[in-house]
Amino acid sequence: MSVQVSYKKQFLLGILFLIIILVVFEIFSQVYYINEVATCRFIESEIFENVPESTLNEMCSSYRSIKVPFDPYWENIPNQHNEYVNINSFGFRGAEISKEKPENVYRIIMLGGSTLFGYGATSDETTIPGFLQKKFETTDSDFKVEVINAGSSGAYSKTETLYVKHKLLDFDPDLIIVYDGWNDSRIPYTSHIGERGLAGQLYDSVNHLQSIFPYYKTPIVIREIGRDLISAEEDTIATRIDANLDQKVILWKERWNESCLLAQTNDIKTLITIQPMLGTGDRIVTKSEESTSGLSQNDVKQLPLYQLQKFVDVLPELTNCTNTADLTHVFDGHNEPIFLDLGHVGEQGSMLISEKIHELVLPMINRK
Repeated sequence: MSVQVSYKKQFLLGILFLIIILVVFEIFSQVYYINEVATCRFIESEIFENVPESTLNEMCSSYRSIKVPFDPYWENIPNQHNEYVNINSFGFRGAEISKEKPENVYRIIMLGGSTLFGYGATSDETTIPGFLQKKFETTDSDFKVEVINAGSSGAYSKTETLYVKHKLLDFDPDLIIVYDGWNDSRIPYTSHIGERGLAGQLYDSVNHLQSIFPYYKTPIVIREIGRDLISAEEDTIATRIDANLDQKVILWKERWNESCLLAQTNDIKTLITIQPMLGTGDRIVTKSEESTSGLSQNDVKQLPLYQLQKFVDVLPELTNCTNTADLTHVFDGHNEPIFLDLGHVGEQGSMLISEKIHELVLPMINRK
């Protein structure tokens, strides 16, 4: 009898000890999450040097709260609203729209990752699509132009082309604009070919736990630490350049040629662009931009060149697409702070990109 009681006590003490360990680790995880995970690099940018810290923290929290399910399309979960970001009932950033295109409206859908979505923008209107919409509102035309922001965090050609095929065609666009490059180059090749590597499986497990326990931070911290361990060797420019980059470029080209052909059959025009990154073009990188990029000055000039130039080189091979454009030099001659990190830009950058896209699109619209 005493032996049974002893075993029961040991079992209960073991359970209690396990609970204490989990509680302690969760407390550590909550602190780690606040200080390391839930922060936004853009708050350190000199672009926001005159913005109160409290406002920047609110912006950071707003962007961290936006949910993307990482389904085949990686579209934003509909009906998310806060002070800085609005996701409408269709999962697009911005005001509510009708699915049926209104009469006398030229509808443009813009696709891309978080750089197109407008990570770090102070409002829906100060994103690239937002500025493009403003530009068209001051352009003389016999019809109204409607610009839809269908960007979402992490999106790349695989998710974007599925998004076009299975959802966006239903919105009857006249023109689809793609703002690509960064995500396609950095997302693991295993994801490109439909396999989930160790990092992908870790993300899937954490996302599942988060859907069940949204306030439990331990899985997120395990994911972040695990990701750091998995990519611990990726500290130099040589290891950051993916050995499978050529294969990624081939997949990117094939996907967009196929999607552009599909668009053609639906009387939809396409404009495929390669985005700028910190270090592309002839612009001088500022000290603040170098600091927030997380790279050395040497790597800042090498990494984007290696990552994006191969995509730029195959633009002429997108023969099914209406038009293509290399935007990597869009900031040449601008020495003011532009980038919030390696790829995201502030309002000045978004405005300059929208002006260039407007210049490219205007002749396409006039040939409607």
